Amino acid sequence: MKSILRFSILLSLLFIYSKNYSQGKVVLEQIQVYSTLQPNANYWQLPKDISLIEQSLDSGIFKEFKLERISQFKPTIKTLTKQSQVGKIIINWENTRSFPYHAYLELYELDLSSLKLKKEIQISQQKKDSIQSVWAISVSIFNLQHEKVFQKSILLGLMPVQNVGMGRVAEFLPTTPNNLYQAIAKSVGFINNEIENFEMIDAKIPEAFFTDNYWMPLIHNQPRVSFDTSKQFISFASKKGLQLLRIPSANLIKIDFKNKATNYQFKNVISDIKNTRKNVNGNEYYQVTQALRDVHENKDYSILAYLEFDPDYNIDERNNGTQALHFLDGIGNYIFSGTDTIGKFQIKDMEAENTKFYYPNTVYNGYDSSKQYNVQAFNKPMQITHSKVIIGKLYNHTFKILFDNDQSLKTILVDDKEVMIIDGFNKPRQMVTLPNSFEDSFRNLLILIAYGELFQSPN
Repeated sequence: MKSILRFSILLSLLFIYSKNYSQGKVVLEQIQVYSTLQPNANYWQLPKDISLIEQSLDSGIFKEFKLERISQFKPTIKTLTKQSQVGKIIINWENTRSFPYHAYLELYELDLSSLKLKKEIQISQQKKDSIQSVWAISVSIFNLQHEKVFQKSILLGLMPVQNVGMGRVAEFLPTTPNNLYQAIAKSVGFINNEIENFEMIDAKIPEAFFTDNYWMPLIHNQPRVSFDTSKQFISFASKKGLQLLRIPSANLIKIDFKNKATNYQFKNVISDIKNTRKNVNGNEYYQVTQALRDVHENKDYSILAYLEFDPDYNIDERNNGTQALHFLDGIGNYIFSGTDTIGKFQIKDMEAENTKFYYPNTVYNGYDSSKQYNVQAFNKPMQITHSKVIIGKLYNHTFKILFDNDQSLKTILVDDKEVMIIDGFNKPRQMVTLPNSFEDSFRNLLILIAYGELFQSPN
């Protein structure tokens, strides 16, 4: 009889608890935020208006448990100052003790490499390669007895994606602070009672770009020309109609220094190399030819160059600015139209600009430079240094092709004036054309040269 009575009392208590919970009031007491990667930056600090986060909680976990948030009590935004504070919630309900439930939200940017070591967190290889930033988002709800009645966490993986932005990519920041906040706020709404703890979700967000005094003034609110590279051609629209370009694979021939035949095609080249290069016996040498085709203009071009490769080059050692693979100046480096020589060029690595800088303390979306965001207290401008520069003469003009962002950003100058800025790694994706009077055929040839396969070889 006592057992039956005890069971009935427990059922009544559970009914009362469930009823109160389903009709309860909840106060969002505190939001804690911190970045373990960039603790001294401020891109991760929350804005004054956190209504997006509040709305996500209201329509998400609070709605699921039929909790009504008391909106007149605004949460304390606690921006942590050291990693040892992460995960520690200090309960203080001095002004809200009369309400039955109290919620806390924690937002922490984590080191992706440390997550890979945790067996309980499964991240696919594809996501590992594309995720730049991971945020742990956790919601905890306490009752009046300071008991945790709900706690779930998710992992938000941020994947920067290309959009209309161009310029110097912000390496440490996956997107602008505004986009970051919106992604986090939206992800808060995914937390519910059914998800697995630390379940991974991902969000594709537009890239962020450092402000600068070079590309930014040139591309501000300028229209983008889109390229279609889905087929074997590079196609894009111009005032004179659809342009079609084609870049076949480059042809590479190793030069055999042991070939002593009098009619060996590289006999004179070997002699030139021996007279101008050191450590000839330890390095390898190649002739590379690159065919280029302007379909719209029905013109065929080609590039002839010679490469030197150091097989003993150690990328982890200091190499005084040298590269494992580089072009030989003074031997080859010709541009042909059919069989006619129309140009010559040389390659320089790590070329610094004396008056051009980017500013790591401020980012923007790479399109509208009137919208800028301060992301860290770093006031020193950084000199723009191009990873590779093609310098040459083409017909009666000088030209330069500057490679930046791991060669995905190409700036083309003719007679020392910028004419095109193109975004795209192995293939062009979009372009800003600047005022110039050159024919389409000349500009097309410069695009072909910039995306020639022979210039894409990794060092």
